[in-house]
Amino acid sequence: MPNAHVICGEGGTFIHLGWTTVSSFAPTERFPLAALAVALGTPFIDIRPVTDVIAFANLPRVVRGGSVDADHSGAGQSVSLTTYIDMVEALGAKVANDPRPSQKI
Repeated sequence: MPNAHVICGEGGTFIHLGWTTVSSFAPTERFPLAALAVALGTPFIDIRPVTDVIAFANLPRVVRGGSVDADHSGAGQSVSLTTYIDMVEALGAKVANDPRPSQKI
């Protein structure tokens, strides 16, 4: 599914599948559905290392359904998963099963 991903933070684990989100207060390894999704290659974003919670809270959400509305900005803005990963990784998040094309020099 476009933009499907798993996020693990201090509050638990969330699986975002387009229009649906499934969550548990358990970490990924104790949430079998999330662990299976990650094992099958779903992008995994570990936000536990992020210390700037204000900057994290102000990030846009990942677009639902796979299409970005380029004309929409400000509150409620949505970005592609790859753009979101760029932003959250800059805050210190760790990414596994990275969907971004590798950039070799």
